[in-house]
Amino acid sequence: MFRDIVNFLGKNLIPFNNPRVVCPPGPLPTASGKPIIVASIMRSGTHIAIDMLLNNFPSIANSPLYLDADQFFRSKNNREKYLQGNLEIGHCVVKTHYPQLFPEEKNAIFKDLISKSHVILLHRPVDQTYRSLSAWVETQDFEAYKESVSEFYEFWHAAAPDRLDVSFEDLTDPIGFLKLISMVEEKTGLERRSRTKYPVNPKNTWVMIVTKIATRWFGINAPTINTGIRSGMSGK
Repeated sequence: MFRDIVNFLGKNLIPFNNPRVVCPPGPLPTASGKPIIVASIMRSGTHIAIDMLLNNFPSIANSPLYLDADQFFRSKNNREKYLQGNLEIGHCVVKTHYPQLFPEEKNAIFKDLISKSHVILLHRPVDQTYRSLSAWVETQDFEAYKESVSEFYEFWHAAAPDRLDVSFEDLTDPIGFLKLISMVEEKTGLERRSRTKYPVNPKNTWVMIVTKIATRWFGINAPTINTGIRSGMSGK
């Protein structure tokens, strides 16, 4: 019951998809510099990775905090403007599940964006992502799901050979997380904070709730950025 109440409030009163947190509905980030794409299968630590970047590399944090490329390029107008060179994505974190989500043909757009960006590709065992996703939404047959996951990685392995591969275990392990920060710093050239900010522990319910509320209200000015979508109980 408590979880249901918290998630209801988060969904209806302070939703994650507000202009302080994400584009769309927020404006397109246009700061000078390369975007950093976080490409992932759903439920593989997407928002842990996004928060790792936003909390530990100040120059990449914008208002809004990140760009949801899957949602942004659902707009035919945005697709046309981008391909015509009339729309440029600036220095920001870019989230995508492409081609797992919204699989209509956008290869030309994503290949061009990849060529102008740093890419972080997340990995988590397929049985774990399937189980996690099944607890959240209705899912397809496991064999069909595995095929879609294979297609996802085939696309990214071919399109982004100069990527940084990141495991879910490193995102959620303190030692692995520190190594990951160093890898991102070396790969991107971004300056890290002097003091590392670790992910919020999802077992610490109240801290999880408070950091998500603060992020949704204050955006870039939140003391600890927590962009997780599920309102109360999940950091992934």
